[in-house]
Amino acid sequence: MALSIVRGSAEDIDALEPLWVAVHHAHAASMPELAPYVSDAETWAHERPIYAQLLAKPDTLLLLARDGDELVGYALAHVAPVEDTWIPDTWQTGSRIGELESLGVVEGRRGEGIGSALMDAVERELAALGVDDLILGVLPGNEGARRLYERRGFRPTWLYLSRFAGR
Repeated sequence: MALSIVRGSAEDIDALEPLWVAVHHAHAASMPELAPYVSDAETWAHERPIYAQLLAKPDTLLLLARDGDELVGYALAHVAPVEDTWIPDTWQTGSRIGELESLGVVEGRRGEGIGSALMDAVERELAALGVDDLILGVLPGNEGARRLYERRGFRPTWLYLSRFAGR
């Protein structure tokens, strides 16, 4: 594997669609009890504008994992004043905090260290910006992602509970 991690930009958003859809499929597979899920088209229609909005802001990182010419993963992270988050009323942190918005690896390539390489790059880039604190969200049933993050020292800090009609 000749993996390289490179910076991306807003021009790369459309290339992320199949990777996000793969994340969406992983979400559905990890927690089938929450079905029905939105369609692939609907999930991307909601996610794409979030990516565009974040990439229009300073201190947003889009990192692309490539194996040769093939896009095999990505990470999108941004930095915010901690006062704009749910963190400062409970925990002491730096004045700015990073948030991993999304990390995706193509199906069939998970477990090869691509997610770890992306996380290494995210943490390096954030540290270069003077940001040492990082938050992220993960579905409780997504065991692979949870293991990746917990191996890196992430611990549960906030839990959303949901009740969707008809489930």
